[in-house]
Amino acid sequence: MEDNRKWYVITTKSRSEKKVSLGLEKLGIEHFLPLQKQLKQWKDRKKWVEIPLFNSYIFVHTTEQLRNEVFAVPGVVKYLAFRGTPCVLQPEEIERINKICKQEHEITITNRGLLTGDAVEVTEGPLKGLKGKISHKGNNAYLYIQIENLGFTASFKIERDSFKSIN
Repeated sequence: MEDNRKWYVITTKSRSEKKVSLGLEKLGIEHFLPLQKQLKQWKDRKKWVEIPLFNSYIFVHTTEQLRNEVFAVPGVVKYLAFRGTPCVLQPEEIERINKICKQEHEITITNRGLLTGDAVEVTEGPLKGLKGKISHKGNNAYLYIQIENLGFTASFKIERDSFKSIN
């Protein structure tokens, strides 16, 4: 039997991503909520918390016929669409986002596209095989990974000896 499911992007109410994820799980809808660990500072303590990598976005893996099932979950707003067509991510993009979430450094998400720099490929560590652009700030190197169908770029600090140029 052919698997005709695609990865769609749904938007949620503000700060409802984890609740929507639980609701989708209860309905048995395959989904992916990318999370990152971030150190939060309060007056009396610091604590590592998991926050969504993309505010108000969750990725659902479903068929065209079953897409409307997600609206049974409170907090789901709509499907992300460009020019009236639902945004569909390729499996490789979901894999790329998953790898980004697994790395240890804090991640910054922007929607300004790639910054100018050299094209590189990560040669070691959990991000091995990822390709992106490199930028430098002071003595630190940062890798920028484009998530094309969302129009976002993820950036994070990377060790200078863990990538190679792919010009």
